[in-house]
Amino acid sequence: MMQAVSSYRTLRDLVLHAAEKFPEQRFFLCSDEAMPFVTGSGLLSHCRKAAALLPAGAGKKHVALLGPGSAAWISAYFALLCSGRVVVPLHFGMKPGELASCLRQADCELLLYDRVGQPELGQLQQALPALEVRSLHSFLDAAALEPEAAFPALDEDATAAMYFTSGTTGLSRCVMLTHRNLASQANAIGSVLPLSQEDRGLSILPLSHTFEMMTDVVGALSCGGTLYINESLRTVKPNLIRCRPTILVVVPLILQTMQKEILNAARKQGRLEKLQRGMRLNGMLQRAGIDLSRLLFRQVHETFGGRLRSVICGGAALDPALIRFYRQLGIPIYQGYGITECSPVVSTNSPAHDRPGSVGRPLSCCEVRILDGEICVRGDSVFAGYYGDGAAAAACFRDGWFHTGDLGVLDKDGYLHFTGRLKNLIILPNGENVSPEELEERLYRVDGVRDALVYERDGKILAELFVDPEKLPDRDAAWRATRELNRSLAGFKQIGDIVLRDAEFEKTATGKIKRCQNREG
Repeated sequence: MMQAVSSYRTLRDLVLHAAEKFPEQRFFLCSDEAMPFVTGSGLLSHCRKAAALLPAGAGKKHVALLGPGSAAWISAYFALLCSGRVVVPLHFGMKPGELASCLRQADCELLLYDRVGQPELGQLQQALPALEVRSLHSFLDAAALEPEAAFPALDEDATAAMYFTSGTTGLSRCVMLTHRNLASQANAIGSVLPLSQEDRGLSILPLSHTFEMMTDVVGALSCGGTLYINESLRTVKPNLIRCRPTILVVVPLILQTMQKEILNAARKQGRLEKLQRGMRLNGMLQRAGIDLSRLLFRQVHETFGGRLRSVICGGAALDPALIRFYRQLGIPIYQGYGITECSPVVSTNSPAHDRPGSVGRPLSCCEVRILDGEICVRGDSVFAGYYGDGAAAAACFRDGWFHTGDLGVLDKDGYLHFTGRLKNLIILPNGENVSPEELEERLYRVDGVRDALVYERDGKILAELFVDPEKLPDRDAAWRATRELNRSLAGFKQIGDIVLRDAEFEKTATGKIKRCQNREG
């Protein structure tokens, strides 16, 4: 949620802005009974009191946050940031061993947690005896007893937060983002996605992910809108109806899941053909400047709350067919591209500048160029380095440009098109290059395919599938569906074999498959 009226030097300016413009607005409504929301003035008070509790120059420089999304979590995040501490958001759901590794890697001295079991805490303290562990609410309660203190000076080029990369292709790295990085990102997104105080959002993605923090959370404070915090994937559907959002920030997995539910519901009710005819008709009318979607698809719109006007999607590659599907239903999808190292959004489509199939134009906080097919970025939003791994950071920069490891092209109008991951690219014995992401997108369209991972084995393309056994009951059925898909592909792109999985793929916090950990054999 963003508006294009403010310019922040640090995110502390954002807190001051929210307190001045929206002092009584209830932000971040959630199911946490201890703190069901926080007001604009209340957030500023938390931050000033935390500054008294954590005086400048004292210890506990790196502070980790672990817990489900809540007003308390967000309050602690900004309180630490405004106090000059380095906040390290960790994904709620990590196993104790992985948590311990991240805490050690980031040199965290203090862990603020919420809803973490004593056995898990015991394992962490055993692995890291020097780590101070404190409940999130006890930290905020202790701060509340302090007098409000003046904020310490903040160096815009000092590290403000450290985020771990998703680790889809290997070891997670600890990305250092400065106050300048985060503020430039907030300003840039606000200039292309203007919202108002009337807007409502539903926070579905983990708060430990930069995409969610820099869109939904920062945006709500900037425009004074209402942001509801979703509890889990199981509560998304009822919360959409209850909260009635006007805008959503999602990853492709959510759109894929909702699409299958819409089609399955229509099929069970015997109106699938009617739905598809209506979508074709509305698509033609839209090209003539007429949109009857809310009349034709009222039931579908009600599943999203009835007020949804746009969806921002990032975090992974998005099938253009999925964008067309929702557009024909009257739900515009604006696709963007980002990477944690760039705070994270690099480019995005928007209501004013939209080219479906692209990931939009670069934001004002960065420049993009294509070098040997690779997307390269420089600018105020590009990270300061990897904590504790200067060699890895140096290897990513050449002549001032950060090499993302992603493949893409810039068209003549400046729109960026993402084509795949450099590390994932399949180079066949005949010299042909194949993007596995392209084939995975096509496989997701196959009825009954829940998840797909494509890679090369013994010189041919292999697809590893997790399927719905009611629709694809055995390998023969899955192979028939794959062969049908192959008929629409160029010969060198055709899938040569499949493997069926018994369990879902292990995924990151935003629903991306961890490629390095999921290959059979």
